Amino acid sequence: MNKGDSSLGIYDLDSYEINKSTCAVINLKEDISKVIEKNNEYLLPKRSLQVMEDSCSYYGSSYNGRLKGTKKILGSNYKLPIIIEESNDLVFFPTTGLNNEDCSWISLNNIESYEQYRGYTKVTFIDGKTLIVKMSYSSFELQLMRATRLSNLVKKRAEGE
Repeated sequence: MNKGDSSLGIYDLDSYEINKSTCAVINLKEDISKVIEKNNEYLLPKRSLQVMEDSCSYYGSSYNGRLKGTKKILGSNYKLPIIIEESNDLVFFPTTGLNNEDCSWISLNNIESYEQYRGYTKVTFIDGKTLIVKMSYSSFELQLMRATRLSNLVKKRAEGE
């Protein structure tokens, strides 16, 4: 792990796995992402999609397998949420289509509230941090509902319902 300027609360890491503290993975440039956690922020030398793929692998699955499962469960094909890991309820949804270079990922379970903000959506996480997401309020709400539906259906299946 390479650490950068900790006085800014931003660290450079070579590897990172999504965890319960992860609030968002923001694509900044072609090969740089910013991870927002409850108590830290990290810069990673990879796209947000690569962070998601690496995290799925870390927890013993593949991103493509998770995506295929989501497609089957929700019956849709675009801007799909994924469950990175079930027992920790690590559910994330994308802000754009997956091939878009601006695609970032938001944690379903770390959102405290969200509101319209100058044509975009302002998200407040459970630790009080805020993030302006470059998507309309209605699109954000649709993504949030898809992720919630996916999470609920998988939980019901795990309980044998």
